[in-house]
Amino acid sequence: MKKSLADAKIAIYYDWLNQWGGAEKVLLNILKIFPKAELFTLFYDPYKTQWLPKNIKIHTSFLQHLPKTPLLSPIYDIAAETFNFSNFDIIISTTSNVGHCLLTSPQSLFVCYYHNLNRHLYLNPPKFILLLLNIYQKIDKIYSKRPDYSICNSNTTYNRLQKYLNVKSTIINPGIDTKYFIPIQKPSQDYYLIVSRLVPYKSLDYVIKTFIQNKQKLVIAGTGRDLNRLKNIAKNSTNIIFMGFVTQQKLLNLYQNCIAFICPQIEDFGITSLEAQSCGRPVIAFNKGGVTETVINQKTGIFYNEQNETSLNLALNIFLKTKFNSQFIKNNANNFDETIFMLNFKQLITKLYD
Repeated sequence: MKKSLADAKIAIYYDWLNQWGGAEKVLLNILKIFPKAELFTLFYDPYKTQWLPKNIKIHTSFLQHLPKTPLLSPIYDIAAETFNFSNFDIIISTTSNVGHCLLTSPQSLFVCYYHNLNRHLYLNPPKFILLLLNIYQKIDKIYSKRPDYSICNSNTTYNRLQKYLNVKSTIINPGIDTKYFIPIQKPSQDYYLIVSRLVPYKSLDYVIKTFIQNKQKLVIAGTGRDLNRLKNIAKNSTNIIFMGFVTQQKLLNLYQNCIAFICPQIEDFGITSLEAQSCGRPVIAFNKGGVTETVINQKTGIFYNEQNETSLNLALNIFLKTKFNSQFIKNNANNFDETIFMLNFKQLITKLYD
């Protein structure tokens, strides 16, 4: 006799546990839905993941014992295949890399929630795999047929899955904690804000160069391997401030008091821009990707069409001439509350399992 969902043994896969960002917030929401689940990951750093529930059982791959280097990324799929899920009734993968590669038994339900497809194969391939790129992409398309069902976070990701993998998926937008991220009556509004991992594809270069020119204050919260290079671009500029890692309370304060939140990259969905809106603050964003699905132009933010200083400066000028209603911005963010995500996600998993 088949187990009920409450009694089903559930495994949750996440690519790697060594940082904090939007995808990790989604993972926490899934763990809240299924608190008895066991967690599988390629590698895990307990010192960088103190946000994880303390009682959760974590399984790592052989990569846990190898040096952490991008040169190992071509074998991430092999590492993902080594996990044994034979004792699990439901396997939920939440991934932006190789979570669709898992090997599961025919008796189990395998659901893959895509934050993105593998960026290194389709969007920003590193030089060292270019010669083998076509082969890797063909293999990846085979892997993409393994999940029984595919879910994704946005129309942007949906279209990528269709284009590159010919995979149809159901869109369930991630959510944010709208009860925590709330506006204040009199924000100081003396700086523009970026909250981001400091990595090349986040495209922070041209924002820094823009603010070097216009002399306005820019605060950048976040960490990453691109920090030193970005600091070098901003050297001798006292109006550009790198905050590094910030606590959740400090992040709330930064959102609440900024003039506007700047989103210069192509986001797969864009949780930080929603958190800023939940605090009643408008967004200035590059007009591509998931942010176009959550920001209303001229109402909750301003879009610009090119990733360069000229286009961003034009948007800043338009922004200063536009009036925004903080409560309207907050109400827009309320449509993406995390409880909506958790309800929709659990309902779909229940339906698929039944």
